[in-house]
Amino acid sequence: MTALWITGTGAVGPCGLGLPEDVSGESARGSRLVPEGLPLKEGFPAAAMRWQDASSLWWINAARQALGAGGACAETGQVVGLCWGSNPPVMALAEQVHRQGFSAMAPSHFPYSVGNAPSAQAGILLHMRGLAVTLCAKESAGLAALAEGARCLSAGLCGELVAGGVDHLDPFLRQILRPLRRGSGVPAGEGAYALKLQCARELPAGAQARVVAWAGLSAPAPPHLFPEAGPVLGRALDSLLSRAGWEGASVDLAALPEDTPVLKAASDGLRSSRLPAAAPFSFQRLLGACGASWAGAAGLVSRRLASGSARRAVLLALATGGACWAVALEAPRAQ
Repeated sequence: MTALWITGTGAVGPCGLGLPEDVSGESARGSRLVPEGLPLKEGFPAAAMRWQDASSLWWINAARQALGAGGACAETGQVVGLCWGSNPPVMALAEQVHRQGFSAMAPSHFPYSVGNAPSAQAGILLHMRGLAVTLCAKESAGLAALAEGARCLSAGLCGELVAGGVDHLDPFLRQILRPLRRGSGVPAGEGAYALKLQCARELPAGAQARVVAWAGLSAPAPPHLFPEAGPVLGRALDSLLSRAGWEGASVDLAALPEDTPVLKAASDGLRSSRLPAAAPFSFQRLLGACGASWAGAAGLVSRRLASGSARRAVLLALATGGACWAVALEAPRAQ
């Protein structure tokens, strides 16, 4: 039977290039922002790098890491999730054009204002010629991209793809988010995290985890508020476990949202009542609450599954506005 596998990971985040070994400690960088001075333009034509915005530059490098030494094949696709986006720069650039005419349009206006710029640039520079999907899934963007990537592969739309998320916090947006995040202990975060997914009958080289099931649902909520988390997460978990054919007690690792104290309390309650054997995976204190970080969490969970320290894992992400996504991962030889 054909299965879906995670065979590579990539990251540009608070720990620099690549994912950290674990999330047991706090990041050495208190700001949790992408460090300056990373060699992100190496290996690309200088002309192509001249006007790259941060989101595109980060995603290109995360995807390049996930693809590995073999690079992309002719049918490699990508699914990119966006969270907070670049709305403030778009408004500032548009205002300048409105006042002074199109001659005042900065070269950065195009990559900022076109939502699929990261996937478009990665397709060009990394030679990914398969489908390119961009999702605006807010705080659940990275997990939404993983679920949608798995769906695309299972439907036969391509043979392999890179799925993940990217978030760039404009200084103005960071200023808005700072009071909203106060008291949670979770930084807003930014960066890019990517996973390479392959569809194969046999265990492929480098397999870190098998994508067993995925689910998505929504609950009514204002666009900038979370719905009541407990019922939504519970319904998503029910759907996920049913599709995976698992019992809750068989799951030994769970990544659940901790963006706010209310969300953390709901996640802790769900884990204790429905996933009694699952250890908590508190990745957000290191990678941040941005939607892209959920793809980073999936990469870190995949490493634990590949190492044998866990057998089955679930990830559930909830976004303001009410969208919820869930993915079940299993150790590559645990079938």
